[in-house]
Amino acid sequence: MSQQTKPSENLLCPSSMAKPGASLFGIVNAEGTIDYLPEAITVDKTFVEEAQKGRTPEARFRFAGNCAKSGCGQWDKEGHQCSLVGRIVNALERPIQAKLQDCAIRSRCRWFAQQGSLACANCNEVMRNIETKMLDNVLVEA
Repeated sequence: MSQQTKPSENLLCPSSMAKPGASLFGIVNAEGTIDYLPEAITVDKTFVEEAQKGRTPEARFRFAGNCAKSGCGQWDKEGHQCSLVGRIVNALERPIQAKLQDCAIRSRCRWFAQQGSLACANCNEVMRNIETKMLDNVLVEA
């Protein structure tokens, strides 16, 4: 567990869906990576409805929401942690940068709490709609 995150805190999943109450913390740029916002914005029903016009919101934005822990299919019940971040780190293998990008949710991020700077190094290219496809391919090849 990261020193910046208290174990008793309710951590955020940095790969949440667009829904009222979610925190918008990044926007997908033209290169397909994430531009992180200086502060997370809590989205409402109107934002979600507008964002659903066109491509899926998760293909254009990054949202965070409360980690569902054992209520999520990515939860490792034996390890009591998110299994997705470890698979992403192993699949993308991005090196840790000398200076981490600013991130509005890092202090409460489940992935950062588990993997520290490695999670941040590999987070920039993750979009919810491609995670499963990417990981399915990696798992099939393994």
